[in-house]
Amino acid sequence: MPPDDAALRIIDQLSHADALSVLRALAAGDEQIACRIAKMAGDRLSDVDWEEVADALHAELDALEAEEVWDQAGPKRHGYVDPTDAAFEMVEDVLEPYLDELRKYQKLGMSAEAMQLCRGILAGLYRFERESTSEFKDWAVDAPASFAAEVAKSWKLARPSQADVVALEEFIDRELGTWGKDLL
Repeated sequence: MPPDDAALRIIDQLSHADALSVLRALAAGDEQIACRIAKMAGDRLSDVDWEEVADALHAELDALEAEEVWDQAGPKRHGYVDPTDAAFEMVEDVLEPYLDELRKYQKLGMSAEAMQLCRGILAGLYRFERESTSEFKDWAVDAPASFAAEVAKSWKLARPSQADVVALEEFIDRELGTWGKDLL
């Protein structure tokens, strides 16, 4: 029986923490419900499109402003912040949610999704380096390649299969060319 409007209004008002608490209580009380919740969650998580990830990351990086570098750099209370360091930190802040997502897929044993996300992150960094006309990019010249190496290293920490390593190497050769030749 579908929920009534009042029940849906209550559900819509739950915070993330409240919703998680309710899901855990439901799962703890009924194995069939726990399996349905896990399946629905897995289905939602399994939809990773590397091109969408690359486009989103490229757009986020391209939106960074040189003025933000200037605001974060310079003399500070505890020393001096170099503009290049500030720019790297800004790139790192954009990348962190993507790396958190990568670690989540790895922790869940969702290697195909982790691979797609890794591809998207690498392609997004590549596109930023190659295509961006942002003035910000001038402050973070080496950041895309440097962070790409970190992404590849993070992906490999989960000990992917040899077939996955070969597949990622082929992707890098095909999509990133010589830019990504030393990532793996």
